[in-house]
Formats: sequence, C-alpha cells, structure tokens
Amino acid sequence: MRPRYMKVIRDLTSDYSKNLMLVLAIAIGVFGIGSILGGYAVLSREMNANYMSTAPASATIEIDGDISSTLLDSVRTFPGIKKAERRSTIVGRMKVHERWHPILFFVIDDFEKMEISRFRHISGTKIPTEGTMLVERTALMVMGASEGDAITVRTPHGSQQTLKIGGVVHDPALAPAWQEQAGYGYITMATLKALGENSRFDLLRIQVSENEYARQHITQKAEEVADWLKQRGIEIHEIQVPSPGKHPHQSQMEAVLSIFTVFSFMILLLGSILVATSMATLMVKQVRQIGIMKTIGGSSYQISTMYFFMMLVVCVVAILVSIPLSRLAAFGFYTQIAKLLNLEITDSSIPLRVPFIQIASGILIPMIAAAIPLIRGSRVSVRAALDNYGVSTQKVNRWSTFLSRTSLFTDTYRLSLRNVFRQRSRLVLTLGLLAAGGAMFMTALNVSDAWETNLKRIYTQRLYDQEIRLNERLLPDSVFSVIEAIDGVTKVEGWDFASSSIIKDSKYEITKTYPDKGHGSFSIQALPVPTQLLNPTVVEGQWLKTAGSNEVVLNQLARTSEMTIGDDVLLAIDGKPTRWKIIGFTEDVGSPATAYVSITTFAKIAGSSGKVGMLRIAYSDRSRNNSQNKSREIDDVLEDNNIRVSASIPVWLLHNAVAAHMEVLVNSLLAMALLMAIVGTLGLTSTISMNVLERTREIGVMRAIGATPGTIKSLIVWEGITIGVLSIMIAFVVSIAFSYFMGVFIGNISFRTPLTLTISPIAIAIWVVLITVGSYFASVFPARRTNKVTTREALAYE
Repeated sequence: MRPRYMKVIRDLTSDYSKNLMLVLAIAIGVFGIGSILGGYAVLSREMNANYMSTAPASATIEIDGDISSTLLDSVRTFPGIKKAERRSTIVGRMKVHERWHPILFFVIDDFEKMEISRFRHISGTKIPTEGTMLVERTALMVMGASEGDAITVRTPHGSQQTLKIGGVVHDPALAPAWQEQAGYGYITMATLKALGENSRFDLLRIQVSENEYARQHITQKAEEVADWLKQRGIEIHEIQVPSPGKHPHQSQMEAVLSIFTVFSFMILLLGSILVATSMATLMVKQVRQIGIMKTIGGSSYQISTMYFFMMLVVCVVAILVSIPLSRLAAFGFYTQIAKLLNLEITDSSIPLRVPFIQIASGILIPMIAAAIPLIRGSRVSVRAALDNYGVSTQKVNRWSTFLSRTSLFTDTYRLSLRNVFRQRSRLVLTLGLLAAGGAMFMTALNVSDAWETNLKRIYTQRLYDQEIRLNERLLPDSVFSVIEAIDGVTKVEGWDFASSSIIKDSKYEITKTYPDKGHGSFSIQALPVPTQLLNPTVVEGQWLKTAGSNEVVLNQLARTSEMTIGDDVLLAIDGKPTRWKIIGFTEDVGSPATAYVSITTFAKIAGSSGKVGMLRIAYSDRSRNNSQNKSREIDDVLEDNNIRVSASIPVWLLHNAVAAHMEVLVNSLLAMALLMAIVGTLGLTSTISMNVLERTREIGVMRAIGATPGTIKSLIVWEGITIGVLSIMIAFVVSIAFSYFMGVFIGNISFRTPLTLTISPIAIAIWVVLITVGSYFASVFPARRTNKVTTREALAYE
C-alpha cells in the first residue's frame, strides 16, 4: 500500500539527527571495508606486478672465482635452465655530510641485455659510463644528492674516489634506501675496476624453465648446476634461493592486511548493532501506531516489511556516501604502503568485487542485525501495543536493586543506576559497542607502546654503540690502541662474522637470501667469551660460557621447530660444513638469523687465529648526537691509520631502520580503533535516547510530583556516564586480550618473537576522558529534548 511507504518517508525525514546517525554508523563500516579491501586489492596486485616485472632470479649461485662468458653460455644451454646471467655485488661506503654510509654496488654485465633482476629506467642515462653510476630512486634521499651530482665512495680494496650520478632507476625488488639507511648503485665492470676492485663476476643468477614457483625444484636444479660447475674446478660458496615469486615483504604485508580486513568488518558489525538498536527505539516510540495499523488490518509481515524498507533506504544512502570516500581513503592507504615497500602503482583501479562486497555487506549485515528487533516489534499484539504507557516493565535483578538501595549514592543516582539495568539486553549491546571501540583504541596504543618498548631492547641487548666491519681480518692490538685512545670510548671488543646456513640434506650452503644481501640472510657472529658488549635475551638453555668450545646459541630467526637443546647442527662456514652443539636460544630485536659461537673456535675453523674481522665499540654517552660525532672521529682515525673498513653501522641507525618498517601499520591500526570509538559513542547516544523514550510517561509523572528539569537532566546524564564507566572496565579487560593477540601477531611477522604485553597508562587516560565526555554529550542531548516536552505532553505520550 502506498500510505505505508509515505509513512516510511515521513519517518526518515522527521528526525534528521537520528537518521543521520544511522547513516553515519553504516557508512563508517562500509567506508572501512572499502578502504582496506581497496588498498589490499591494489597492493596485492601491484606488489606482485612490480616484483615480477624485475624478472627475479629463481636462484643465485655464488662462486669463489670468475664466471667467464664462455661458461655463462654453457649454463644457458643446461637442461632445465631458461635464462642465466652473471653479476657481482660489492658492499662499499659513501660519504654523506662528512659521515660514511653503506652503499651496495650492483655490477651489471650488459645493461642493454638484462633479462634477470631488471629495473626500470626513470631519468638520465640508461647505461652508465666509466666513473658514473645509476642510483635507485629511494637512495637519493639518503645520499642527499640528485642526478648529476658526484658522490664520494670507497670500496673494500680501493681508494677514496667520486662517482657521478648519471641516471635514476626504480628497483622494486629492493627495500627503500631510507629504511636501510644505505645507498644502491648500478655500475659497469669497468667502473668497478677503476674503483680498485678485482674485475670478476662471482654471482650466477638463473631462472628455471619449469616449476618456477616450486622451491624444492629450484633448489634441486641449482644444485645440479653447482655440481656441473664444481666438476670444472669452480668452488661454490653458497646457493641463494629466496621465496619463489614473492616480494621480500609479501607474506608480512598480506598477514597485516588480512587482520585489518577483519577489523573493518567488525566496525560494520558494530554499526549494524547500533542501527538495530535504533530501529528498536523507533518501534518502541511507534508501538501505538503499530497497534492502530494492526487494528485496521495490517499484518505483522506488512509492518516488518515497512520497517525493513526503512532500513534498506538508510543502508543505500550510507553506501552511496561511503563508497566514493572509501576510494579516496584506499588511495591514501595504498600510496603510503607502496612508499613503505618501494612500489610503483601502475594500475590504481580498484576491482569491481570491492564495491560489490561493500554493497552486499552494507545491506545484508545491518539487515541481519536488525531482523530480531524488527520482527519482534512487528509481532506485538494489538492489546499490548494500545495499552503501552512508555514505561518498561522488565524485571530488575536483585544485584541492581541492591545497588539502587545502598545509602552510598544520592537518590538521583540510585534511580539512574536502576534504570541502567532495566533493559539488560539493550545494555549488553551498548556495552558491547563501547567496549569494542575502547578495547581497540587501547589495543592500538598498547601495541604502539609495545613496539617502542621492543625497539628499546635494541639498546639494552647491544651494550655497544658502533659496529665496524673490517675489510680484512687484523690483529686486535693494531686496531684497539688507536680506538681506545679516543676520548669517550669505554670499551672495544674484537669479533668476527661470516655468512652461513644450516646444512641439512644438501652438500652446499643453501640460504634464503634475497639479492639485497639482507632479507632472508643467515650469519655467524663469533664473539669473545665472555663478552661485555652483548646482553642477550636467553629464552631457553644458556649463553656461551666456555671459550674454544663447539657450542652455539641460535636466535629465534635461526631456530627451526624441530631444534632442541643438546642437538647437533651443521653450519656452513666458507661453504664447508662444521658441527656445533646447541646450548641455548635467544630472542634478538633487529637482527637477521644469527648463530653465536666462540671466536676462539671460529678462528680455528676459518684459519684466522688471533685476528678479528669486526669491532664493537661502546661510548660513555649513548645519545644519537654523540654517536654521530664519535662515528666520524673513529672513521677519520681508522682512515689515518690505513685501516680499511667495509661497513660502519651505529646502533641508533639500526633502531631507526627497524622502526620505519612498522610505522604506517601501527598508525593504520590506530585509525581503525578511532572508527570503532566513533561507532561506540553513537551507540550510547542511541541507547540513552531509547531509554528516555520508553520512560516518557514516567518522566511526566516525576515532573507532576515536583521533579525539576535539572533533576531530570542529572538522572539521564548519570545513566549515560554509568554505562560509559562500565564499558571502560570491560574495554580494559578485553584490551589486554586484544593487545596480547596483536603483540604476538605483529611481533611474529616482524621479529618472529611476540611483543611484550604493554599496558599504556596514556591509552587508559585518553579513553577515560573520551568516554566520559562522550557519555555526557550522548546523554545531555536526549535530556534536553526531554525537558522541552511539557508535563501534559509527557503524560499524554503515545
């Protein structure tokens, strides 16, 4: 019947503030879903497209020697090999603002015929001439330079020289240079020779012709090639097989985006519960109208259909508003993540499935949530509807009765407390809304604090401030004396290191290292026992205590699930298997997979007895400014004493690099929490409005016997604040569980160790203020509306 739908239109247009609140509640949820799913869809597609556009190598075989062009041509005809190229990678240093930073030089055989590990040219020359280099676009910021500038560099065996930036490229297989605080340069073999290094290609990159995403097949084929090379007298150092077809950060990013997707649907669910509560409020207000419609022949089905149509209109308006806004938010989201991952968005189109999911979820979830109150309200009998006096008759439990009678509270507050528990089902829904928003808000800040607390462990675990990797192993006395003479240096220790891997079923050293030499790497750290510059977090077993033993301690990234204390493990050193006994496991923050051993035993195996390859230096002042100054001073002293350095890494730089990896993700979690908080506050407003409507005649009676407008206002406001306070307590308890879960989740994808459960006092304080203020304003507006109704109108309420 047409009059029914005219009534729906009048209901929708008669109370703009309430209906806008309903639209906003649904719109926030649909907006969140569209923002996350839209960003997820674009990032997943572009991450794969960017990475695969580089034609990444299936495997890289690192040899001791040179790969000749003749040998390369033979490998290209090897059964099962589709493509093969030779490369070389040199870790050097560049001088920026009087301070040395690491720079990774990629030596390309032929810039015109690259088929593996390609990159995209952006500007400048495409082929660098001798004495020039191409630079990855994100490295310009670290270099503090632009195209055409000259950079002072130094390689391990060469002298200090300058290289001109001839062009800029984009290599999406590399992490942003600002994250690693390093430079990326692409040079020819002629330039490498001019820098003073041996002109040889020691990296053989191959692509398999079949089963290109099967790691086992790739490893098997790489071992076959390695066997073939070994038969020709070529020594194999290691075989690198990164995750096939996967960007270094792909697994972590997909996990994070998946959890955000779940949160976005939670926001819509909370908003739908709010709308369901509001529709129930409307049906309470119109209960006599429902009775009249039934009196003149309206069925429960017709009445429920009318209110479902009203819900549909609200949902459609919310969808029309939220979809365009969500696309803008998705743009901002995937743009920031793309910057974090060094991706180029080539196709920003959001798949059609995203708006379809928004439309379907934006209609179905609210409809399902509202189904019970709408059907229940439409089935009210004619007599019950016409006899309704706006007073709730639900029984109050004994506990709430006891609280309302205690002499600890004023009369007004005791009555407010009784009203809070009058409609328990509605109270549970409201508390759920507020508690969910509060729990997520506190969880976001708790996780942020936990992340910062975990990052501080970088300093508490590392009691040194500077790590210097020497170009060649030296006797400690020749180095220590010049460094210990520097004012402010408190301790120097000589360590050693080597890339390694756990040897299982292969005779070769198989690692998961990516071409950037960082992601997926595994190393051995050889240290003096006991050491004074490392404070390990031992989670099982014990730390190294005996110098010269074959004992090893593994960190969480080096440990596999089947390892236990007392097991023997084979570790490759210079391609040779060595046997060690596991005595402990540690949790490291900011370290790759690492095995800790005694430098005495390591020196015997490596044939470097009495020499060290790495220095770790502690300062009396651990501040960043002092570390920067001391780093420059130490670099100058080592340079004056002709002590060659391959890398100099201050601890503060490591801290900043690790922190940059999760900044956007933690901020995104906080944004999701704020959306939940908004929905929760809207839910409280709806609940208080509904409670006031139900008690309209009751309030009229109170006025008739002398209650002032101020008393009525206090009664309603205290009711709202009480609900808010109850939600704070529930939210705090739930936030502990959420914080633990998110800490485990984020910690495992970052360090493979859970973040420490941290309770942020600031988070609690902020939420208490927000919910108290929000509860007040959510209650004061219904109270003001009630006070505008005259006593006669309240007593005559229908």
